[in-house]
Amino acid sequence: MEVRRFEVIIIGGGHAGVEAAWAAANLLPREQGEPPTVALVTSDPTKIGVMSCNPAIGGLAKGQLVREIDAMGGLMALAADATGIQFKVLNTSRGAAVHGPRAQCDKHEYARAVQRLIAARPEIEVIAGTVDGLIVEHGRVAGAVVGSGTTAATLEARAVVLTTGTFMRGLMHTGERRTPGGRFGEAGAEGISGSLRALGFELGRLKTGTPPRLRRGSIQWDSLPPALGDERPVAFSDLSGASEPSTRQPTPMPRSGGEVAPSLARFPVLAQVECRETRTTAAAHAAIRANLHRAPMYSGQIESIGPRYCPSIEDKVVRFAERESHTVFLEPESLSDDWVYCNGISTSLPEDVQDQIVRSMPGCARAEVLRYGYAVEYDMVRPHQILATGMTKRVEGLFLAGQINGTSGYEEAAAQGLVAGINAARLARGEGEFMLRRDQAYIGVLMDDLVTKTPVEPYRMFTSRAEHRLLLRADNAADRLTPLAESLGLLADDWLGAHRRQEFARREQDLARLRAAIARARVDGLPLSVAARRTEFGMADFRRALVGVDSAAGGLDGISDAIWATALADCKYEAYVIRQHAEVRRAIALETKRLPAAVDYRAITGLRPEARDALHRYRPATFGQAGRLEGVTPADVMLLSVVLGRGSNGAAPHSPGE
Repeated sequence: MEVRRFEVIIIGGGHAGVEAAWAAANLLPREQGEPPTVALVTSDPTKIGVMSCNPAIGGLAKGQLVREIDAMGGLMALAADATGIQFKVLNTSRGAAVHGPRAQCDKHEYARAVQRLIAARPEIEVIAGTVDGLIVEHGRVAGAVVGSGTTAATLEARAVVLTTGTFMRGLMHTGERRTPGGRFGEAGAEGISGSLRALGFELGRLKTGTPPRLRRGSIQWDSLPPALGDERPVAFSDLSGASEPSTRQPTPMPRSGGEVAPSLARFPVLAQVECRETRTTAAAHAAIRANLHRAPMYSGQIESIGPRYCPSIEDKVVRFAERESHTVFLEPESLSDDWVYCNGISTSLPEDVQDQIVRSMPGCARAEVLRYGYAVEYDMVRPHQILATGMTKRVEGLFLAGQINGTSGYEEAAAQGLVAGINAARLARGEGEFMLRRDQAYIGVLMDDLVTKTPVEPYRMFTSRAEHRLLLRADNAADRLTPLAESLGLLADDWLGAHRRQEFARREQDLARLRAAIARARVDGLPLSVAARRTEFGMADFRRALVGVDSAAGGLDGISDAIWATALADCKYEAYVIRQHAEVRRAIALETKRLPAAVDYRAITGLRPEARDALHRYRPATFGQAGRLEGVTPADVMLLSVVLGRGSNGAAPHSPGE
């Protein structure tokens, strides 16, 4: 059997896997003439970066995740900017803290962009194959076995990141028909679930779904109201900038080793396509009710739980029985084909019922279904068994990221991949763990939620989950996280890393110029920073107030719209931000205070039984995490602090595998 050695192995080429590989490559550069440091194992390399469901990146809270991934040197924003065909910032009627940048992408170009970015990294070797099992020695991961029989190969590494998506014992449902697989046309991964169970991991089962796709030429497109993108597209990445709508094709990217080409700096924006809006009808709802006995979710064929915040159309009809219709957005999937995504009618109903639903919608009486919707059931690892670094508590060096942890969405998966990739590389280099706090990033909120609240349904990020969301705006992601990325070494010593440093330095200089001007400007006798807090005070007023006010750096020419937006948001939120920073400072001492690893919480008699059970199950790393566990009250945390502080907890050490 062939044996090969890497620093880190990534299993899975989806959104979590590529971010993990990219982050690990940034931290584990390959010396001239040396072999690759990162292995990316996937059953089909042509499917790396595929958008298996909605062909869009970002949205409410998800857009903040993408901006943060970019600020940390990730690739998702670059690929989205390269291949976006409609850009829109959601929630602009509300404050900047909850704005959600979104890009509908050309799904084929997006996957190609990701594959070319990965191929441009000499540190990463893509290996085609299926992982048959993990190699674990004395409680530590040592590698993975790819393939079986005479073609089997052993890959050795100090760290392995498992990003299996919906493929672990994946089972697809359309009506009564069941097909093994994690995605249309692709087989599932059967061996990994057994390997994880054999290692003692507790697995769960979740469900997600996808809607039918239609042929655009068969839709009465012009009869339906348009759903337009923004007139001025806003990019995700600070390296991309914004541009006017264009019909240019994406800038070609290198397909093999070598530095990332300078052409990646300014991704052109593709033509801004128009989507269309339609709706379900009373006739469709009647057909759904009449066929619920054939719906896998209601017939008992599917026992796992689906995403509450992205329900199937049959679930909507049952849960919101008073509604006569539900909005459906018809979204072109690519500039190179005729496929249209039906956003709003995810379903696993039989094909004949899907035909009735589709053809009852306005504009779709003669619509041709190119692919029917289906549901996917898959195994996941209950995430109380991982740390906020992504590493499992049971096996040192084994990291989990993406839907395997019970999450839903490309962005949530990519964020976990970033964290897991960073920590896997740091472990391989003999360095300490890296975690983001809840007040630092939405990524920190996501990872903390996963390790303190095991999801009973696929987890989705919302702005309401972030108690410090006034600090965690999409527009200030770089200000919050790029210096941290630099200190970690995530900004690689290549052209792309150099360009990111240059852009961030320019951003800091321009913000300083603008803030110096703001400090001297007045409106109606008030300092501009105070006047800007008025609800009716907008960007036009802000710019007008600064006309003729020179900063110490000599004028405000050339400052981008994005930096103007950050400066205005800083003014509007200033009083609240000062208050939140004070709250954060008070909380950090408790948040970061470590809990001993060897504590038998069940032996602490002063704790309530519910608190003892929660602490034993989740084994939080810090007092802050303990306080957010379901079933743990502030009084429990206070008692825990007192008991552990005096060193007499009456507890016996527990083994790591307990």
